[in-house]
Amino acid sequence: MKSVLDTQRKFCEYDVFRVFLRLGERGKLDRKTLARICDLGEGSVRTILRILEERRVVEKKRKGNVLRERGRAYFQRVAEIMSPIKRVKHDVFKDNLPCLGCVVRRYEKDKISSLYKARDYAIRAGCNSAMVLIRTREHIKIPYVRKWNFDELKEEFETRRRDLIVLASAERMRVSENGIIAICTYLSDELKKIFERICKL
Repeated sequence: MKSVLDTQRKFCEYDVFRVFLRLGERGKLDRKTLARICDLGEGSVRTILRILEERRVVEKKRKGNVLRERGRAYFQRVAEIMSPIKRVKHDVFKDNLPCLGCVVRRYEKDKISSLYKARDYAIRAGCNSAMVLIRTREHIKIPYVRKWNFDELKEEFETRRRDLIVLASAERMRVSENGIIAICTYLSDELKKIFERICKL
């Protein structure tokens, strides 16, 4: 039987992770600001903060919420795996929808051969389109595809050879970001473990 929380919940595990990321990136934030920048209701943010407090990741301080020592340690590890998710200026998917992206620096190399699975995770999260690119010596390309390159993204992302660029688009930026998190947790087992410790509902 579902709990009251389950039947009324208007957020998902990816939303919990997004709140965690915003606190890591921006420092102290109050609930109203978190609701606005995460595109969530204040009630949802209140519940998410309670979950993060119970897991000793976040603490409530005067005029805002901050990461605790454990939360800061998790955030540092996340930052070593993936860059902050940001808006992409180029219309990569030609769908006129908000496109977000990030760089993944540490990932399981064997998953490069099955990137269609990564895309499926984003589509299941509600994205319209998603793609994973790799930085080669000279170009940004789809792995194993020689024909096209996406070198215009060099203007937008700092990459080193073998870094991945994860992109996703959706009608709402919240959904695009959730799709990127879904892909990143598929690509990196270490990130998936951190995600599950922080966000598992």
